[in-house]
Amino acid sequence: MGHERIGFLPKTKQWNDIVRQLSAYEGDNEAVKKITNATLSCIRKTYDQMAYDESITKAIKFLAIISYSAKQTDQVSFLNENGCSVDNKLSLFSLMNSAKNYIYTENGSLEINKIARDAVLQAITTYQGTHTSEQLILFGDQSDSVWKNAGSGAAFCELARSFFAAFTDRQIKYYIERSAASEIDNYAALKSFSAGIEQQAEFISHHAFETSKIMQSFAAGWFNKYAVNSIPSDSKITDFLRTSFGKMREEFRREAEG
Repeated sequence: MGHERIGFLPKTKQWNDIVRQLSAYEGDNEAVKKITNATLSCIRKTYDQMAYDESITKAIKFLAIISYSAKQTDQVSFLNENGCSVDNKLSLFSLMNSAKNYIYTENGSLEINKIARDAVLQAITTYQGTHTSEQLILFGDQSDSVWKNAGSGAAFCELARSFFAAFTDRQIKYYIERSAASEIDNYAALKSFSAGIEQQAEFISHHAFETSKIMQSFAAGWFNKYAVNSIPSDSKITDFLRTSFGKMREEFRREAEG
């Protein structure tokens, strides 16, 4: 099962190609149809509640604080005083550790917590990699300059889109696997199906990144309105998440009906 580079095509076409490639596992095609429909249904249902999840709220607040801190005279001190413990160089290593400590949950889903934390780690790693002129390293002298320039709606938009793309990517793979486990009762077939998912991981990730584009301009506008002069409140973050997940849920509805 090879990768097929399809570029910027309508997302329904991308999803249909994912379905087609999953069909290559040589099992029951009707089962594949049920699995993919169940995957879309699960994602849409969970997105109804994602805006109120403690871990996701903290994930977006962490990214907002990072962006807002760039506007402060002493960015490092501001971050340390607002629950984000970082070193003097704002190294990637310290930002990743800070994210892990900040994004915790007391009563929420541990699965969602892990997905949200991993998505933030990927977002900040991708952002620093994109804005670092030399090879990305954990302890480097360029980290501080990268994050000092992150105080704009465009920067937050980039971080937010990376987060939603990574989060969606993990959600798709998780629900495909879970749906497959309930639909395929033959171990060899299930193993083959799972191997197929691994082989097309990049393809699914590309689909998730394209899906996340729908909330891109909204993220920049929201930051410029609510996070320029202060750290946004939890209620504003909930509003942001409700709209963002609503836009993405609608995209998955189109795919389910397409």
